[in-house]
Order: sequence, then C-alpha cells, then structure tokens
Amino acid sequence: MKLLPVILLIALATSCKNKAGRPSSESVGTDSTATKDSAVVFLPIQDLIRQDITRVDSFAGGILRKAALGIKKDSAFIKPAAFHKAAAAFLLPDLEAATLQNNYTESSFFDESTNQLQFIYTPKYATSEVRNVVAYITPSPMGDQVSRLYIERDWKQGDTIMLQKLTWKTGQYFYIVTIRQLPGGTAYTQFEKLIWDPERFND
Repeated sequence: MKLLPVILLIALATSCKNKAGRPSSESVGTDSTATKDSAVVFLPIQDLIRQDITRVDSFAGGILRKAALGIKKDSAFIKPAAFHKAAAAFLLPDLEAATLQNNYTESSFFDESTNQLQFIYTPKYATSEVRNVVAYITPSPMGDQVSRLYIERDWKQGDTIMLQKLTWKTGQYFYIVTIRQLPGGTAYTQFEKLIWDPERFND
C-alpha cells in the first residue's frame, strides 16, 4: 500500500534526527530511536483500512476464517458479507481523521533492528475507547509501505469489561483478540483471524 504523505513524514523524521549531527530524540535500547512527531496531518488510518477492504472486494479469491474460543477451534471459508461484518471492528469513530487529529497525540519511532518507522497514537482523554494505535511503515524503493496497523481498545458492555487487540496486516489478513472480563473476575478470550492471501492460509 503506497502513500505519498508517508514519504514526507519519513523525510521529516530523518531531518529531525540529523540536526546537530545526532538523533534529536531519546534513544531506546541500542538499535532504535524515538522521536516526537511535529507533523500537522496524521496518517489516514481509516482510509488505509478501507482501501485494503476495497482491494479484497476486487478479486474473487477465497477468504478463510479461523476462530478459537477456549479449546474450541473452527476454520471455514466465508462470503464477502461475513468479511465486511468482521472488518467493521476496525472502522471505529475514534480513528476517523478529524477525531484522531483532535483527540490523540502522535509520536514516531524508528526501529533500526527491523528497519521500520512506527507512528504511535495515544489518547488525550481517559474517556477515549481506543487506547493505542501503531502504524508500521516499511521503507521500499518502490514507495514506503504501511505494512501493519495495531489497535487496542476497551469499553464497558453492561457490567462486562471488554478488551480488544486488533491487527491488520496489509494485503494479507487481520485478526482480533477479544477478552470479556465478567464482574466476578472470570475472563473469556476469543480469537478471530480472516485471511485473504492464499500464501497465509496455513499460518
């Protein structure tokens, strides 16, 4: 997935690091550096997801769903309607461009061990349902790629605390881990993975 603004943001981060001949950010570990991003425009998280959904719709390949609840596991090919229903978990109001811009802060982190630039979004307010968003950017001679998106959210459903960890791997699959924390302390974990890249069906 190519995105021209990503190239500009990477150039900005590189420029900040090169000032004064050393990284302008606080070093984290021995192979990575972290920077506070001053970019005005955030990455279009929802548009990136919608673009990949459109790509899935554009071909007639199979979509494999794998699920697990406790020791019970299931695997089956699904129809596009079921794919859209599951993918809706990623289309969150908090991640729409204006809301993300107004209610979240952005920082960037370049991990030299993986050669990836990460853009991290954290909420300004405790009431925000989405608690953490990370976009992983992989540099490429053909254009920088948004290779993965990771989202954490929590909310209350009645007297049950809901926790979700969502990962979207561009052009390949997504998976969702949902934890339901009941009032008595009992927790149930559900795993759901949808794969549209045939090379990943055996993962």
